[in-house]
Amino acid sequence: MKIAVFFIGRKRPGFDREWGELLERKIREQLENSPFHPFFYSPVTDEITFKNAIFAAKEAGAEVLIVAQPTMGDGNLAPLLLAEWNAPVILWATPENPQNPKVSACGLVGVHNWAAGMSQLGRPPLVVYGLPNDAATIAELNDAVFIAATAKKLRHARVGLIGDHAPGFLNMAVDAAAMQRLLGIRLKRFGLHEFNAIVRSFSDSEVAADRQKAEALKIPVRSGVTVSDHDWNISSRYYLAVKKMIEEESLDAAALRCWPELPNEFGVWAYLAVARLASDGINICEEGDVDGAIGCLIAQSLGNPVPAYNSDWLEHDDNSILLWHAGATPFEICELIGTPDGPTLDVHFNTQKPLVVDALLRIGMPVTLFRIWRFENQYRLAICEGTVRRPNRIVEGCAGLIEVHSGGVKRFFQQILLNGMPHHVTVVQGRRGDTLQTFAERYQPYPIDVVQRIG
Repeated sequence: MKIAVFFIGRKRPGFDREWGELLERKIREQLENSPFHPFFYSPVTDEITFKNAIFAAKEAGAEVLIVAQPTMGDGNLAPLLLAEWNAPVILWATPENPQNPKVSACGLVGVHNWAAGMSQLGRPPLVVYGLPNDAATIAELNDAVFIAATAKKLRHARVGLIGDHAPGFLNMAVDAAAMQRLLGIRLKRFGLHEFNAIVRSFSDSEVAADRQKAEALKIPVRSGVTVSDHDWNISSRYYLAVKKMIEEESLDAAALRCWPELPNEFGVWAYLAVARLASDGINICEEGDVDGAIGCLIAQSLGNPVPAYNSDWLEHDDNSILLWHAGATPFEICELIGTPDGPTLDVHFNTQKPLVVDALLRIGMPVTLFRIWRFENQYRLAICEGTVRRPNRIVEGCAGLIEVHSGGVKRFFQQILLNGMPHHVTVVQGRRGDTLQTFAERYQPYPIDVVQRIG
């Protein structure tokens, strides 16, 4: 990811110049050793140098902009920044020189000045405060970069809806105009007849090559279940069809109406294909759940190395939630393939048709459950953090018992229902509550309302 870093300089003397120069060197050092590709612009002292730097950053393809002022710079530049850069901004405030008895930098004062003014103009920045190369600062800044990049990405993202939402699940219906106005995300609809035509379009050799990749995963077949050549081949055709649509239509995410038509038409469920696609890093949600697919896109853009997926909320008590779905979970967050609790190929619990993936979520893994959705003309977010425990009983499909350390699950569930939260929750590895909340609060031009959070 390309990031632009502006060092706001000073035309007039003042403060501890050596301390400011040291901080600039340390900032450069941290970012040169980061996972990002930085471009540095220094010194930026007035409107002319600022405009030139912003133009150069755009030309270089910078996705995120960081403004640092190791010694306090001109607050008049903040409105210019908002006029010329239509994306989130990170302000990095650095501390005073602890060895200097005098005020040495006013770096935090300068950032406070900029941030308050930007917020008053309706464009609140992300603010990071800390000494360069400190572990906490590195983590906080990296997080801010991913949040800023995610906000920018969503403003230009494109999501595909293949078919429609599952029958009867009206709460998952998408309003394309409202989604684009509030989030910036564009929707493209595809009929299932278009998808089915693509499913049938692949040659036998293309299907055979992909089937070989699927079988190479060495997912065992559940005892008593037979997977035929037809089952393998149709599953590969589903996989290839979604992948082709993603690539040819430049989609950032996709929602697939996976039932009842597909198993009725082809005799095979799409869940093994969906699990493979998710494991490949494709943001996909079953049952035509567009907001669920957007949740996967958000998790990916926020820097999560392991794919997210969407699950039903099957049961709960006040301290735990039993997640379950009919087998479309990325393999990376399940118990290992080949172990007793690892993924196995099975038939669907309700129709006895193949091809789903039974698995347990990885025991002991910290997770965050969240959901983004639109209700009363505003996008909302609910967040729950917990840890995967072994379920008290095994349910066919992919399941995981999530222990919520804070308790309060019953009230949380009641409150999200009052806010109209739809069917699925997005599941992502790690404790991501703070990151998600900051992302939501800073989203522009319309913040996302965090209505409930526990964990």
